[in-house]
Amino acid sequence: MPLRLVAGVDIGNATTEVVLADALTRTPVAWDRTMTRGPKGSPSSIQGAAALVRRLARRASAEVTLAAVAPLRPVRTSTATVPEPPPDTGRFAVPVAGVASPGGSGVGVGRPVPLGEVPAAGEPVVALVAAGYREAAPRLRTLLAAGARIVAALLAADEARLVANRLDAPVPVVDGVDLAAVAGAALVAVEVVPPGRPLRRLTDPLFLAGSFGAAPAETGLLRRVARRLADVSSAVVTVGGPVSARSSDPLPSWVRTPSGAVSLVEAARLSADARPGAFPQYAVDGGEPIEVADLALVDVGALTSSLLFRAGAGTGGYALAGLLPSAGPVPADELLAEALDTPVVRAPSEAAAALSGASTTPGAPPDVVVVDLGGGTVDVVGPDGEQVLAGGGDLLTAAVALGLDVTRGVAEWAKRGPAVRVETPQLAVQEDGDKVFLPAPQSAGAVGWLAAPGPAGMLPITVRIGPAEWRAFRLALKQAVLGTAVRRGLAAAGDPGGTVLVVGGPAGDDEVLRVVDAVLPDGVGLGRGNVAGALGHRYAVAWGLALRAADDL
Repeated sequence: MPLRLVAGVDIGNATTEVVLADALTRTPVAWDRTMTRGPKGSPSSIQGAAALVRRLARRASAEVTLAAVAPLRPVRTSTATVPEPPPDTGRFAVPVAGVASPGGSGVGVGRPVPLGEVPAAGEPVVALVAAGYREAAPRLRTLLAAGARIVAALLAADEARLVANRLDAPVPVVDGVDLAAVAGAALVAVEVVPPGRPLRRLTDPLFLAGSFGAAPAETGLLRRVARRLADVSSAVVTVGGPVSARSSDPLPSWVRTPSGAVSLVEAARLSADARPGAFPQYAVDGGEPIEVADLALVDVGALTSSLLFRAGAGTGGYALAGLLPSAGPVPADELLAEALDTPVVRAPSEAAAALSGASTTPGAPPDVVVVDLGGGTVDVVGPDGEQVLAGGGDLLTAAVALGLDVTRGVAEWAKRGPAVRVETPQLAVQEDGDKVFLPAPQSAGAVGWLAAPGPAGMLPITVRIGPAEWRAFRLALKQAVLGTAVRRGLAAAGDPGGTVLVVGGPAGDDEVLRVVDAVLPDGVGLGRGNVAGALGHRYAVAWGLALRAADDL
């Protein structure tokens, strides 16, 4: 008897998966996946899915009698680098911190004075040097020898070390300074410590208060100043200069909540426990408002701060994923039927298909709750209902790319698991500190880089953080993206029952069960799906759709 093939077609935001099944025996015959062409729900995405169906049918040497597809919910994933407003530090300011090549050492507090006007003796001053080092160094040396109380020097040009190395005293020298901005201050404090060491005096609010004659009510302002100087080896702090006006312009980036529009930082704080659909609209960088059925938002900068990253080690900004409210004017089943020239049935939803397909995992109980982790959405579905939330693998990729300041291509590989720091072309340090020999020698350019397995061997990622820091950041991002979505979905869906089964592309991540486990109540079982006992953690939706097509044949 010839095969009667049915096809389950799952068009995702990142990948399209197809399973062909024998309608009589209800067993998988052929399956494969490909990158989704264009946006999910677009004609190109349907055409790509049809091409995959035809390719699998040729592999099985049979014709597809009936196909099934679910309504498509496209997701828009984006990142927004929105600078946080500077903290209110009142009359105190930090003109520069953490310059690349400071000179000298020590700390000095004094009145800012142009080099040509430094008095021969008297009050402590901070010399403002506009001249080059060939002229400035001899002049500073002469003034110091004559008894001038030069406690620090600030340079406009990148010549701090050239000047400091030509002085006979350990005067802290910082370059790259806007001298005009500093000249208007009443007092200036400068500190330089050895590279890699944190500042001691300028990060001490009590020292700053005593040096500047601050009032007790200004202690909070000085704590904010000190907080900005963590993990840098040089800095300049001023008091008494012009105070920048705080902007009152409308928010360029905002999220609509039931109580009105709020900033991204406030929305990120609220989103962790927001019910699905609580944020119906958002705008980024002054763009047009975007209507969404659900919004996921990650404050990447807040994560780096909470992990006490060194200054400059991670970048700030926000990664967003919005679930669009509709799939477009043309139903996917009509487009797919036209592309395949084959009848196509439409299932109620992708989430329902995921439950049907994932439930074929050996050992899955009848009341299992399925968590389908996709590229654009996280679906939580069980016997009592379903929830579709924005935020999946694509949002995690965007957050990693933003946090590490790398391309999404690099982030796609970096997010998957542990990395190493390449110590020599053949030796690396793992995240637990152990040293291992690499399977193949790396290029000299990779030495000192954090690297992860990539498509063609070890892929250099960044030099800004080490393996242990990356592990903490990676797990925090996964918890913020995937863990938050699962928690929100389970809270909206009600009691998770006896067992939660995780399926979908991101379910193959070795760390994902740990992330989901962290948001589950005690007593709830947890496992990774093995669809139809043969397809692994993928293809839950496609297999559920294939079973639907077999039922309708």
